[in-house]
This record gives sequence, structure tokens and C-alpha cells, in this order.
Amino acid sequence: MKKKIAVIGLGEFGFALVKQLHHEGHEVIAIDKNMDVIEDAADVSTTAVCLDSTDEKAMIAQGLEDMDSVIIASAENLEVILVTSDILKRMGAKDIIVRYRNDLDVRILKMMGIDRVFNPEEKAALNMSEEFSHRSIRMSAIISDEYRIAEVILPGVFAGKTLQNSRLKEDYRLNVVTILRRQKGNRNQEKILGVPLAETILEENDTLILFGTHKDIDSFLEILE
Repeated sequence: MKKKIAVIGLGEFGFALVKQLHHEGHEVIAIDKNMDVIEDAADVSTTAVCLDSTDEKAMIAQGLEDMDSVIIASAENLEVILVTSDILKRMGAKDIIVRYRNDLDVRILKMMGIDRVFNPEEKAALNMSEEFSHRSIRMSAIISDEYRIAEVILPGVFAGKTLQNSRLKEDYRLNVVTILRRQKGNRNQEKILGVPLAETILEENDTLILFGTHKDIDSFLEILE
């Protein structure tokens, strides 16, 4: 489902976020007070606006209350984050998502009624740490405080079984989103099998894209070690 999203603060992360959201087909408004950055963002967003997000009149003029989500993507200045968040709340913005630097930022934002907070560096560090910790895991992406997606190399014990007989859902509470399978004759290429069926036969060197809670994925990975 395509959405209307505003991204405020076009640092390295914010700019990359705008570019990716626009690439996925969303209507994206990019906002920053640096005109040079805005000129660059014009090519990778629906609309790029140069303004100071602490200027209430300028913010109101953008109609941000009509956006599905407004993301404050820069965490360099706490005062700017707080003032911008307050303006957005008083404007009636539906879904405010704010980047934080530390636990103090989170506590203050929660007191303001901002419940949707994120820290991309923290998630990246957790993902990389997990990849180093488990030999069977290729990639991990944290979805929320409770759930994540992981690319896991198929354990040999499951090779030759159907997805149903592997009992990944029944015994481990894990959902197989899809399967990556190496192409015969070219081991460097993989084919995405789409939504796997119960009768899909698992093969050696398959990679399973698993969805589940952190606890259930951790428990499964421990069994594989």
C-alpha cells in the first residue's frame, strides 16, 4: 500500500530513507533547512522543501497533518527534535516517528506522548552482532521490539523434507516467508521461490527467510550450533 510520508532532517540516514521510500513508490516530502541538500533531494523525492522544522508557520503551510507518517530522521539536536515533535503533535499529525540518540531522549519523547521512536545505529549493531554470533545466519532484520526476520542456512537435518514435515511452525513457532535456492550450474546465483507451499521439498544449501519472535529465532539458532 502506497503512503504519504514526510521525512524531516536529511542527513546521511534521512537522505537514504527518502530515496528508498520514493523508489518503493511512496509519496515523499523531504524537508531540511539546508538548501544544498534539498536540491539534491529534489531528484529522489516527490517534493523537497527547504525550511526550519522549528518554524511553526512554515510547517503548518506544508499540510503535514494529512501525511500518513512524519519521520524526524535527524537526531543531532535534541531541542530541535522536541520543538519539531511538539509542533507536529499540535498540528494533529497522525503518526509521528522520531529518531533518538540515547535513553534520555526516549524518556523525554515518551513524556511528550511520542511512542514511535527508533535508532538505526542500534539496530544495525544488533544485526551485525547476531551475524557474527551464529554461523548459520546470513542476515537479520529487527522489525520491532518483539519480532525479526532472519536469513538462515538450512540445517542438514531438514534437507529432503517437505516444509510441512520440517514442523518449523509447530515445533519452533517460526514462519517461512520464502526460500532462496542456489541455481544449478551457478552456485553464486539464487532464485526466490516465492511463498512456499506445505509440499515444497527443502534442499541442501537452501536459505530460509524466517519470521518470528526474537526468543523463538534465538532458540532455533542455538539448536543449530
